[in-house]
Amino acid sequence: MNRYVEVLSASLATFAATNIDDAFLLTFFFARRIPPRRIIVGQYIGFAIIVVAGLVCSWAALAISDRWIRFLGLLPIALGIKHLFHKPRMESGQQSTEDFSVLSIALLTMSNGADNIGVYVPFFIVGRNSLWLILVVYALLVGVWCFVGRWLGTRSVLLRLVGRWADRAVPIILISLGAYVFYSA
Repeated sequence: MNRYVEVLSASLATFAATNIDDAFLLTFFFARRIPPRRIIVGQYIGFAIIVVAGLVCSWAALAISDRWIRFLGLLPIALGIKHLFHKPRMESGQQSTEDFSVLSIALLTMSNGADNIGVYVPFFIVGRNSLWLILVVYALLVGVWCFVGRWLGTRSVLLRLVGRWADRAVPIILISLGAYVFYSA
């Protein structure tokens, strides 16, 4: 049972750390009054592509000797260090709501989350015995993220507050995850 709590906690942390920027993207979509169904479907499709890519890379990485797996933890550490020195920015864009189809939202989600794969690969490998739990948690959290994005899309004061603290929290979470993978593999 303790292993499940550990996997659940790590799943929550990896999802939040890798998708905090996606919360801003979702908030932007909802603030632009794009139909919610279009946003949610696009989000799930885009995220599913990211997860499938992470799974494929994870299975390929399993061909690597077990003693080298721990070094995959260097990927999230490197991403965390990159986030320490990189200030993300939201772009307002001038597109109308008609320009955002399900496909375009899925592609934006996918391109925005391409760096997630570097975190998911080592996490999927370390948690491969509980991969079903990780995937269920991620699927549920996409829905939660959509809800949060919709809620934030109507509250600009909270959006600024989250933006200020997210820049500090994401690198710490990514570096911690990398250390977890490095020492537990």
